[in-house]
Amino acid sequence: MPMHADAFKDLLASLDESTAAPEVVAEFRRIVETVGARHGLVAPLQGQRIEFARTLLDGRRPRAEIRDRLMHRFSIGESQAYRDIASALQIVPKPC
Repeated sequence: MPMHADAFKDLLASLDESTAAPEVVAEFRRIVETVGARHGLVAPLQGQRIEFARTLLDGRRPRAEIRDRLMHRFSIGESQAYRDIASALQIVPKPC
């Protein structure tokens, strides 16, 4: 059964409202994106990269680890990963 674009977008949007731990949300988002990709659905990557970096920053992960995870997950270079981290640092974290 094919995944519909609306369902894909709803799942991703719902993750923004989740109260689960940031690492759990990030992992679930990765799973949803992987399944979506199998069905030909791709979410906007730059926003995803920055949101992913912000989630890891909120989880107090070291920047070197965030860089490595961005590079691996999104197949980007080191410079792009650091630009995404810098952009994520401009976002005010959600209150706990």
